[in-house]
Amino acid sequence: MACFSHQDTTSEMHLEDIVMNNVGNPIIIDQKYCPHNQCNLKSLSRIKLSNVSFRNIQGTTSTQVAVKLVCSQGVPCQDVELGDNNGNEGLAMSQCKNIKPNLLDKQLPRTCA
Repeated sequence: MACFSHQDTTSEMHLEDIVMNNVGNPIIIDQKYCPHNQCNLKSLSRIKLSNVSFRNIQGTTSTQVAVKLVCSQGVPCQDVELGDNNGNEGLAMSQCKNIKPNLLDKQLPRTCA
């Protein structure tokens, strides 16, 4: 298990030219992740995510939410970019909290709309 100080930064993560078929949440940032409901959800994530990009992610999702971008209310994600991503048109949706991503090119499903 990693230990984080008051506020740590994670940056420069770039995912590009990936094909995923029948996977849950192909595009995901989840700073409220809590496996097995054993977390203190009152504590906000103090990890600053910045300069993250998802480009040319293709395929299908096995869940209703294909794009999940849930960032911390205390330290919202910054400079997250999505470009030319294409998944289950009409069948999937996006979920976004505490983020305003930079949307480039087409997005299927529509992201953060």
